[in-house]
Amino acid sequence: MNKYSLLLFDLDDTLLNSTWFHAGLIKTLEMHPITKNLDASIFLEKNLHIPTSLLERFKNRELTPVEFRRARWNHAFAHFNMSPDVEVIDEIDALFFKTGMACIGINNSITSLLNELKTHYNLGIVSNGLYDPQLKIIQMGLSKVFSSDTIFHAEQLGYRKPDSKIYSMVLERFGKKPEETLFIGDSWIHDVVGPIDAGMDAIWINKKGISKATAHIPIAIVSDVTEISDILLGSN
Repeated sequence: MNKYSLLLFDLDDTLLNSTWFHAGLIKTLEMHPITKNLDASIFLEKNLHIPTSLLERFKNRELTPVEFRRARWNHAFAHFNMSPDVEVIDEIDALFFKTGMACIGINNSITSLLNELKTHYNLGIVSNGLYDPQLKIIQMGLSKVFSSDTIFHAEQLGYRKPDSKIYSMVLERFGKKPEETLFIGDSWIHDVVGPIDAGMDAIWINKKGISKATAHIPIAIVSDVTEISDILLGSN
């Protein structure tokens, strides 16, 4: 598609599936002395299902990323009637970060797709993820595809998708116009609605086959990111 010169990707659940998080959390629980006897499957479920009120406070910037991570751990621990102090929570979070990152590996299909796309387009990452996207990219073996100056992390920029400021900041860094840019991701709000409202086009990675929540129209809806190859490389 010669209309576009820049492709912006979401990272988590778009290029990187969530198995690293699940595996890393379970291994962390098995390793740490205060969690090794807890039911890991229940703890994982509680960690994943964050109270809406907590998410809203985070989205509204009432909580910093560090405070949100602590609150998330505490929510899961509360199910077991446990309330570790903040030093222990931070220790567990650091252990999870190290262990989880080690669970990220290379996906040859993703690597092949991105290497081919890179010969035709500029590529970038725009992530709301709580844990360092640059290290995730390194673990995925994609540091030659995405250099550090093409990876944009909401935690560092101070704005989160779908805030229009994060998209405009990224476009300014690349020196691109919205109409030259295509956003690709799994979140309807963050990766479709936000970019379209900012003047970009979007491809929605709709893995679960859910219905659109608004009248926004992406240029394509696919079930897996590898399906964009036919759309973006078919005419090149």
